Amino acid sequence: MTWTIRIQGQVQGVGFRPFVWRAALERNLCGWVQNGLEGVLIRFNATAEQAADFQQYILQNIPPTARVTGSSLREDETETFFDSFSIKESDAEGHPLLHLTADVAMCAECREEIHTSGNRRYRYPFTTCAICGPRYSILHGLPYDRPLTSMRGFDMCPQCLEEYRNPADRRYYAQTNSCPACGITLRFFALAATRFQEEIRGNEPSMQHTLEAWRRGDIVAIKGIGGFLLTCDATNAEAVARLRHRKHRPSKPLALMYPDLATLQADAEVPPAADAHLLGQAAPIVLLDVLESPASGFDKPGVAPGLNRIGAMLPHAPLFDLLLRDFGKPIVATSGNISHAPIAYDDETAVRDLKDIADFVLTHDRPVVMPQDDSVIAIRKGGQALILRRARGWAPAFIQAGLEVPDTTTWALGAEMKGAFTLSHMGNVHVSQYLGDLGDFDTQQRYQMVLEHLSGMFGATPERIIADQHPAYFTTALGQELAEKKQAELVQVQHHKAHFAAVLAENELLGASEPILGVIWDGTGWGEDGQIWGGEFFTYHASRMERIGHLAYFPVLMGDKMAREPRLSALSACREIASAEPYIRPKFTETEWNLYRKMAENSTLKTSSMGRVFDAVASMLGLIDQASYEGEGAMLLEDLARVYFEKHGFTSFPHETYLLHTPDKVWNIDTPKMLRSLLSDLENGQEKMYIAARFHSGLVDIIRQAAQHAGTRKIAFSGGVFQNALLSDMIENLLSPQFELFFHQQLSPNDENIPFGQLTLSHLSLSHFSPLTSHLYHVSRNSR
Repeated sequence: MTWTIRIQGQVQGVGFRPFVWRAALERNLCGWVQNGLEGVLIRFNATAEQAADFQQYILQNIPPTARVTGSSLREDETETFFDSFSIKESDAEGHPLLHLTADVAMCAECREEIHTSGNRRYRYPFTTCAICGPRYSILHGLPYDRPLTSMRGFDMCPQCLEEYRNPADRRYYAQTNSCPACGITLRFFALAATRFQEEIRGNEPSMQHTLEAWRRGDIVAIKGIGGFLLTCDATNAEAVARLRHRKHRPSKPLALMYPDLATLQADAEVPPAADAHLLGQAAPIVLLDVLESPASGFDKPGVAPGLNRIGAMLPHAPLFDLLLRDFGKPIVATSGNISHAPIAYDDETAVRDLKDIADFVLTHDRPVVMPQDDSVIAIRKGGQALILRRARGWAPAFIQAGLEVPDTTTWALGAEMKGAFTLSHMGNVHVSQYLGDLGDFDTQQRYQMVLEHLSGMFGATPERIIADQHPAYFTTALGQELAEKKQAELVQVQHHKAHFAAVLAENELLGASEPILGVIWDGTGWGEDGQIWGGEFFTYHASRMERIGHLAYFPVLMGDKMAREPRLSALSACREIASAEPYIRPKFTETEWNLYRKMAENSTLKTSSMGRVFDAVASMLGLIDQASYEGEGAMLLEDLARVYFEKHGFTSFPHETYLLHTPDKVWNIDTPKMLRSLLSDLENGQEKMYIAARFHSGLVDIIRQAAQHAGTRKIAFSGGVFQNALLSDMIENLLSPQFELFFHQQLSPNDENIPFGQLTLSHLSLSHFSPLTSHLYHVSRNSR
């Protein structure tokens, strides 16, 4: 009897074919295994019992980086006899149904090889195997085979080819296989105009020159898995200050890379859950609390000004592992880009953009196809990962059992500040990497390049395009342009409802039988009433979503400038609080004060933004008046409150009722009342960390009051404010006994989840047509 097994999911570039070959060999089965556009295809001779046992074994013992979303076993109508079991050449016919494998951090076996003298890959900085190394970042097309990756320009030497063809070798069919004799080559050259140095070619000389540059205090741009990183000695305060000055990055925290876990543990508190991520397949940057006396002596004020946390990662690629092992201490490793531009990923762009920042460049001749930043997470008290940026190591795969996906091919374009998109095609969902702030032209170009490349690999021509409702967003205009160009239906989804839909879908709540409260807090989003929303409360029940409350509106001042100057938020939010003037007025000149006060009185554009309330409180406490990066005030406020709670625990504070009823049945949160309480504490000489802690505690109390008023037992949270790990932990600690709480799982709470929510909400609304549909989104069929 001849049987066929089809395996769908994240099954290419993970060592699946060699795994199947070995499993067949152990069972004396004859046939073949093959990569195809649908995933992995297996044909073999067996009895019915043997076939079922073989399928069960495969599904229960898949390779560590594989994820299976579907499997089928059927007997072939035509019997074919095989005399051995082999790996067959890939089949490029058909329609792609698979999930792409993200880049995988270096495995323990490869790490051991590059540090073992006598091994033929000793100190080879591009060592990989069948289960680790670059995947998504080098992919030109499907299926995943060497000719369709940026390894296609490197012919394997006889020894590598022997490994590649040897079923017993762990590099059997490893598409990225190479070695010093046939592989990738480093080169090192000077960028600064004041320096003259001949270009250095060769792996060992280039690495040694990089180490010497670090020791001198120089800045080196290094081409990594997804693009360039700007690096320098993190213990050299002058080098760190020079990097900040040249990059025009005065206070935003800089990521650090450590040689190993032990060195990191001597500088920061590393809980077990952080260990697992730092050493895992994604190897993201993890936010960690700094010890009182860091052993490495890194420049804490220069690396993370005003904060008690650092973002740290371990070497995820052999190049960095070799360099950091030799250097023996942490380096700054921040994205290689100029201000307001995406990460540089090719040599030409790096030379053009980084010439005034880096002194030297360390690059290599394997092209990066899909540029990506490093992923970033925080670890909550319960050990859960709070994803802050989803990129290298996770994108673009999104696999969730039971997720309902539109039948139509859909492009959901997301929002503006945290650019990302989601594709739905032939039953699968693909969520792009973080792509940056789409208010900048270069980032817009990068966004469109990645969108066209990823959709092109799947042949995913859109039938529906989804955009935000904000009239000034780049993605809104792009959606209109693409809908006309592709002859697709255009759907526009309200920003905060997309947030709510995303967290509902991630937690499998779309079919919930009881009402769910959605707490959606962020900085900005276009509201259905033409105002700027950001402190929203929704209910979801029976496939219907309704806005039931929000923070009391206050005037928007100076457009986007308000987000960059927390003092404007303080002035606007406290404009009717007389006791606030002594704390806020000194932040302005007399002319500014009079002008902004008049603008506030006459403003017709209002906001309910919780992000701006965080800014207002941070400014009131004297933490910041003008921000140099997004969310700076909120981070400083969180850090200050964290210090208080570490000393006193999650203690209770006196709070009042903040809900105000209005004639239109959509209640308000009395924000001025909350701010008056904090100002009273300030007047009474309370410590600022106490006030910051009380503010956080008050927000939890507001959520409790909202849930009680709505009569809901389940609460879901989304929006950039919930990047605040302290707030999320407090919610869990103080509300979980009374309510069921739901947070994001695979996605960030920030605007990166918007395209997934857009996709979910449009599908939900079309599946459950009702009179409320028009309140969920706007559909344009003019392009049809």
